[in-house]
Amino acid sequence: MKYRFAYKLVASISLLFAANLSIGYLQAAENPKPPEEIQKENGPQEADVDKVARELSNPLTSLWSLNNEIDFQSYSGKLSDGKQQVVWDFKPVMPIGFGKDWIWVNRPTIPVFFKQPYLNKQNETWDNKSGLGDIEYLGLIGKNLPGGLVLAGGLTTIFPTATNEALGNGKWQAGPALVAAKLDKKYIVGTLVQQWWSFAGQQDRPSTNLTAMQLFYFLNFSGGWQVGGTPIISADWEEDSENRFNVPIGLGVYKTLKLGKLPIKLGVEFQYSVIHEELFGRDYNIKFMFTPVIPALF
Repeated sequence: MKYRFAYKLVASISLLFAANLSIGYLQAAENPKPPEEIQKENGPQEADVDKVARELSNPLTSLWSLNNEIDFQSYSGKLSDGKQQVVWDFKPVMPIGFGKDWIWVNRPTIPVFFKQPYLNKQNETWDNKSGLGDIEYLGLIGKNLPGGLVLAGGLTTIFPTATNEALGNGKWQAGPALVAAKLDKKYIVGTLVQQWWSFAGQQDRPSTNLTAMQLFYFLNFSGGWQVGGTPIISADWEEDSENRFNVPIGLGVYKTLKLGKLPIKLGVEFQYSVIHEELFGRDYNIKFMFTPVIPALF
């Protein structure tokens, strides 16, 4: 029952965005309004790609987008070396403006594992599992302040939607989130910190106390080009010190362009973990990103 619900949830979200995208373009084709009004209602169709590139790197962006990330990750450690993971993270970004310059950003993360290595304790061999992972929701409220400063806080939650115990923690988790950034025409730098504690779920699964700190840093160039990274430093506070931290560094190339009137951001990034878990942890990752901008629902 839980697995059918999870699949229906993913299918419903996908259909919702597909329908919204189609309706937005039909409206844009039928409505000969000025470019600035069309941009406000149906997305930045005539916006400069440099501005779109910077806005998509803003944690408090005003643009709706469908962020798709595909990660090819390698794991190693004392338990086993040379294990690969492939995961697709679907991250729709849905900002809603309210009040005076306040923005409420909604960003679920729906992970789909095509290959997840795990230790089969029954026969002491390594196997792979595929399926839906635990869905995460991030809600941030904040403002873009003068001088390019960005400050926001909110709530982050994780739901036990995984279709196999190897793909999730089996726990309901929640905690605070905080983002701080500096935006400039030449560069963007900032961090997003999230903390989760488990409060319910499968009683035979261990409690969780997890922290993720995503760093993002970009140099902006003309023509929608950016060079930078988006590594996520993670900490599992329930583990001992040798298996607690994963600290990657990353560098990639990103390009924002237009297919017709549709702005799309593409990117590829290499990440290497200078610190990773001794028993079994990620040591490097190759990330591919594809982010189309879509018309806003609100």
